[in-house]
Amino acid sequence: MPKYFFDHHSNTSIEIDDDGIDLPDVDAARRLALEALGQSVLDGAPRSLMGRLAIEVRDPHGPILRASATVVLEEL
Repeated sequence: MPKYFFDHHSNTSIEIDDDGIDLPDVDAARRLALEALGQSVLDGAPRSLMGRLAIEVRDPHGPILRASATVVLEEL
């Protein structure tokens, strides 16, 4: 199975995935990237983490896709 790496990007930091995970194909990596992005949004909400969040997916040869979201929370 191919190995994929999931790097987490925010306004203030980048967390590089040095371990990776074996997945059957790029579609599985895409689904996992979207799940990780959603979880990053939820995890950042209590700390008022706003702005752009992204999960960049790499295989051993380099980047293959990026899932990103812009988070804006406004009190009205």
